[in-house]
Amino acid sequence: MNVRTVAGVSICVLGLILLLFAGLDFNNLFFVQKMLTKSDIPSYDQGVVLPGLLGFLVLIDGSIVLGLKRVFSLSLHVLGNFVWLFALSSLHQELAVPITDISAYQQAFYLVFLGTIFFVVGIIVNDIPARAKTP
Repeated sequence: MNVRTVAGVSICVLGLILLLFAGLDFNNLFFVQKMLTKSDIPSYDQGVVLPGLLGFLVLIDGSIVLGLKRVFSLSLHVLGNFVWLFALSSLHQELAVPITDISAYQQAFYLVFLGTIFFVVGIIVNDIPARAKTP
């Protein structure tokens, strides 16, 4: 195996571990401890939301490392990463203080959606077949 394959698989495994911990924390907070009040929102932020979304981001990055063919698609993925991380930062700030107003989370939702669009366009650009070189 080459270095790129080992790095991609390692990054994917790290993303899956983060998702596993987020799921276990959700199970613990929601079903075991029955933390269902407004004051429990910061606990979900630290244990479920941030590790879960970071896990998805790392998993996407690992799959990009495994299948990268074009440099332009890498630039779209990097742009998507920055947008996604900014959305996580704003979401973390909103969840740190228990806010139940839906409009407070609207910007984070739009940014995650925009980052996802960059990822999808990057995947499409990466999978476009290369032109045959004419002599």
